[in-house]
Amino acid sequence: MADKKDEVPEESAAKAKGGLFENKAILLGIIVLVQVILAFGLTQFVIVPKLGAGAAATTTEEPVADAAEEMPSMGVLVGLNEIIVTLQSSPSRPRYLRITVDLEVKDQVTADLATARIPQLRDAVIMTLSGKTAEELNSPEGRKGLRDEIFRKIDSSFPDGALMNIYFSDLVIQ
Repeated sequence: MADKKDEVPEESAAKAKGGLFENKAILLGIIVLVQVILAFGLTQFVIVPKLGAGAAATTTEEPVADAAEEMPSMGVLVGLNEIIVTLQSSPSRPRYLRITVDLEVKDQVTADLATARIPQLRDAVIMTLSGKTAEELNSPEGRKGLRDEIFRKIDSSFPDGALMNIYFSDLVIQ
């Protein structure tokens, strides 16, 4: 009987030592709480300052206007959709080009004009592309030359200075 009394306090002492961490629900709660605190701290002190969201919320309209004046003027983008053409190649092994061309024009009026003339603009691009070979387009210099040639052909369809740039957002040669 004396042995049973001695065993009970030993079990109570063992439970008292690891009591908080032996309960899995409490341990899981502590882990989740630490993760939430870390996520909040990371968001507030690392991510938000890099995005500049905190600065944007506290600024007034005057600095925003100054920032807009400092930025170079950006035009309106008009997409010509995806174009697929057969490149000049041997008849036994035809080569294809899939390209997406976007035009940057100076204002919305010119963008509306370009949108109304998309078939003519696509035709000019297709005619230019179909005269090229895969070897010409595989180099960066060849792609830049193609961009310049398309720019010259399409620029004649717009008023002077209305076409600002041409972008290739997709270019795959097969």
